Amino acid sequence: MLTLWPSLGGAEYKNTEGAVLTPEPLTEHVYRIDAGALGIYLIALPQNLVLVDAGFPGTMRLVAEALEELGREPSEVTDIVLTHAHPDHAAGLAEIVEVTGAQAWMHADDAALVRAGRAYRPWTVAPGEHNRLFAEQVIKNSPTTYEPVPVDHDIVPGQTIDVAGGMRAIGTPGHTAGHLVYLWERDGGVLFVGDAAKNETCLEPATIYEDFAQGLEDLTMIADLDFEVACFAHGAPIIGGASLQFRRLRDDNGHCSA
Repeated sequence: MLTLWPSLGGAEYKNTEGAVLTPEPLTEHVYRIDAGALGIYLIALPQNLVLVDAGFPGTMRLVAEALEELGREPSEVTDIVLTHAHPDHAAGLAEIVEVTGAQAWMHADDAALVRAGRAYRPWTVAPGEHNRLFAEQVIKNSPTTYEPVPVDHDIVPGQTIDVAGGMRAIGTPGHTAGHLVYLWERDGGVLFVGDAAKNETCLEPATIYEDFAQGLEDLTMIADLDFEVACFAHGAPIIGGASLQFRRLRDDNGHCSA
């Protein structure tokens, strides 16, 4: 059943309801935190913690409960790397920064939206009736603004940022102009995909794009990388042989790869 995103009048989005509070271990250091309608990710190192994406408003409660399960503290979160500015990825940033004091990192193009509290640029729907329905019934009803928040670090695509011992930020400007995926080469290679693709019923392109043709090119580029684990905002992570599945998706011209 589709869950509509309420307006910003409430303290938190309903999408955080029903979340599984126990963090799911994916590798030695990477955990998935269930935020109800999506997953955000935690890199847990002995010296600090890193979040990938910030979810909806209210996500900090889920993060705090996950950290408690792991015996860690919110003050240990030193960095938040964001894939892009859409509200399910960035609208919770202000609260998380306030609680943790962490520094935020993202591409300058989408950082400009976050600093202004703007959720979207114009977008189009990817092919497929399921995408059209979700966009009409959910995304078009989502908030277009959220609390503005400073972003500490503007990332240049191709840059290796000084987070978690080094993460390579790779430009994937189809979904949004400032969308980044992050390749962390520890733990066998972990790719934080954001919305460059989804893996709900199968591995396939995301639901909406600012530039769908560029989005397909992004998937081709991702297929040339080497990584064992793929972490999606929407859908189940792929554990083992993840880059091979992206190569199958590329070879199928972006059609659903089960």
